[in-house]
Amino acid sequence: MEKSLNIAKTDQEKEEDLLEYIYRQDRQNRFLTASEYAIEEDLYAKEAARLVRNLVKKGYLQASSQKGVMMLTENGYLKGIDCLARHEKLTQFFQMISGMAQEKAQEDACRLEHYISPEALEGIDHFLQFGDVYDRTYEGMDLYTQYGEGSFEMKMGLYELEQRNPRKLAKVFSQWYPKAVLTVEKDRNYFVIKAKDDEDERCVWYQQSGQWAEAVKTEEGYCLPADSFTYMVSAAVPVTEAKALIAVRSLQREQENPAIEDCCEINIHIW
Repeated sequence: MEKSLNIAKTDQEKEEDLLEYIYRQDRQNRFLTASEYAIEEDLYAKEAARLVRNLVKKGYLQASSQKGVMMLTENGYLKGIDCLARHEKLTQFFQMISGMAQEKAQEDACRLEHYISPEALEGIDHFLQFGDVYDRTYEGMDLYTQYGEGSFEMKMGLYELEQRNPRKLAKVFSQWYPKAVLTVEKDRNYFVIKAKDDEDERCVWYQQSGQWAEAVKTEEGYCLPADSFTYMVSAAVPVTEAKALIAVRSLQREQENPAIEDCCEINIHIW
């Protein structure tokens, strides 16, 4: 199957490839021995024989067959169907989303088919049949892959936590410019938000992985790491919005971490 990749296959991959192969041949009323399979797939005869013994032990191949012909058990037949279905769905999926040739799509499918989860395969199946796609959230995104280096101005809002539908702007939002500047560099990405005044008694905190950290203040404003945000991704647009939990409070407050009344959701409209 896979001729262009020089990455050693695991036994699981080899065994599933063999079951898929036997099932394909069975559908064509063509029955081969392990030695014939070794020749067709450029394997050592001992390697092919070992794979057959493993599959016999697992109940996928019959323990004895006429003249050494590889024959599927009922479980082996069902497993072969499953292996072939995964291979064909992934091949079609790669062709559909990339326009690549079938041979190349089959090579890529040949490795992924052994490890893809049932949930992922079900989603691909729905996409192939009905074009189903879903909006999704993504954490820890590296925006360098989306934008490259540069600065990008975007609209932003600060919202109350307790009111979701509809969202309600936080009272503190009036103190801030309604925009954020995304700065993308090779080694870091961050959003800068700027207050309308130069109040030095204010500090901004952000939450990342459940932990609070104080935002660095520069002449441009307060810097919030881009990987502290959760991103909404849609089918039509790579990224539509970014949101994070932040807190704005006075430096005169003595507690180490922000209180709940200091917190709000920052929402940045990605373009």
